Amino acid sequence: MSKQPVSEEMLDAFVDRQLSSEDRLRMLRELADDRSLGRALCDRQHLKALVGLAYPQPARVSNPPSLCGLRALRWWWRLRSGRT
Repeated sequence: MSKQPVSEEMLDAFVDRQLSSEDRLRMLRELADDRSLGRALCDRQHLKALVGLAYPQPARVSNPPSLCGLRALRWWWRLRSGRT
């Protein structure tokens, strides 16, 4: 039984963690057998890391926990007391 060559799309999907468990296992087996494939994967992972560092990460905006919980609590008390 001849092996199918690993496509560029499969390598990219592996790097982006978009493969199913079965496909990921197949890729890991292929990587264990083929050093050039491992090098290609390493290059892609390196490129992905460099691109991620090239752009500043957006600041995380979060709601203050007290406001989120307070709104839900007020709604629940109004519902419970029959006021809407």
